[in-house]
Amino acid sequence: RENPVKLRDFKYIKAAIEPVHVATLALSRKLSVCLNEKHDIHHVRERGYVEAPVRISAIMKELGKVDGVGLIDARNFSPRHILAVHSSHMFHYMEAIAKAGESSPKTSFYPYVFPIRNRSKEPSELAVRAGYYCIDTFTPINASAFHAAVGAVNSTITAASQLLLGDHYAYALVRPPGHHAERQFFGGFCYFNNNAVAAHYLSRHGTVAILDIDYHHGNGQQQIFYRRDDVLTISIHGHPDFAYPYFCGFESEQGAGDGKGFNYNIPLAEHLTGPEHLAAVERALGIIRDFNPTFLIVACGFDTAANDPTGTWSNRAKDFHGLGLAVSRLKKPTLVVQEGGYRTTSLGTNSAAFFTGLLSW
Repeated sequence: RENPVKLRDFKYIKAAIEPVHVATLALSRKLSVCLNEKHDIHHVRERGYVEAPVRISAIMKELGKVDGVGLIDARNFSPRHILAVHSSHMFHYMEAIAKAGESSPKTSFYPYVFPIRNRSKEPSELAVRAGYYCIDTFTPINASAFHAAVGAVNSTITAASQLLLGDHYAYALVRPPGHHAERQFFGGFCYFNNNAVAAHYLSRHGTVAILDIDYHHGNGQQQIFYRRDDVLTISIHGHPDFAYPYFCGFESEQGAGDGKGFNYNIPLAEHLTGPEHLAAVERALGIIRDFNPTFLIVACGFDTAANDPTGTWSNRAKDFHGLGLAVSRLKKPTLVVQEGGYRTTSLGTNSAAFFTGLLSW
C-alpha cells in the first residue's frame, strides 16, 4: 500500500525567553570570526559553478588586515538546531545522499524534474528526488554538500553564541550560503539556512532582526519566520521581475498571522548606484530601530558589487564601508553571516571595507 508523504503546516510554539542582560555585555570592538574550516570539501567544478572555495580565501586574505579581528574555533551542535527551522524529510534526504555518495563523493545530482502537479509522494530514486526538495536546476546535491552545509550551520551557531558571551560583533564566514533555503526546500546554492538557525537559536534570549543585504531576495528566512512576531525579517534585493528567485520578494509580502507586519521586502531597480543602495539600507535600519531587537543578524552578500557575475549593481569598496558604518550605528549585538559575492578579484577588498566601517563606531 502506498504511504504518501503528508506534511502538516508547521506551527511555531513560542518558548519562554531566557534573558540575557545585553546592557551589561562587554561592547568590545573585536570581531570574532568563525570560519567553516571544511567548506572546501564542497567544490563543484562543472557548469562554471561560481559558489567556489576561493571565495573564502579571498575574504580571509583581506580580512586579516582589519584591526580587531580574531578567529575562533567552530563547535559541533546537535542537528536539532537545523530541524528547528527545516523539515526532517529534507534533512534526512540530504543525509541519505551523503551516505549514498561516500563511494563517489564528486558525483553531483542536478534537479531536472519538479512535482508541480502532484507532491503527494516522494520519488524513491535519490537523484530524481532532488527535484522534490529543490527550487531550481543549478543547485547540485552530492555527498559533500550535506557535510559542508552542516559545518556552515555549526560555525554560524558558534558565532551567534559569542553574542551571548559578550561580544558585540561576530562573523560567520561560511559556505555554502543559506538564505535561499526554506523550511522544506533548498536552492540558489543554499542547503540549510544559516541565518534562520542562528535567529531561532538567539530568539530564546530576546527578539531578533534579520537584515538581508544580498543582491537576491532572502526568501528562506521570509518563509521560515513568516508567521512569527519575534523575528523581524527585512530583505533588500533586486526586483523579482529580473532577479532570482523571481516568484517572491514583493512588497506585498508582509507576513501572516502573528507575523503580519514583521516581514519587509524592499525590491530595487536593475541598475543602482551605491548611494541609492545605502538609502534603501537606511530605510530598513529605521524599521529595525522601531522594532528594537535584542540581536541583529546581517545576511551579508557582496554580490551587490560592481561586475559581480550574479548581479547588476555597482557597489565598490567605499560603498561597502558606508553600509558597515550605517549598520554599526544601530549599536546592537550583531552577527554577520556570509551569503553571496562571486567576483573574487574584489570580494576581499569589499568585505574588508564593510567590516572596517562596521567596527569604526
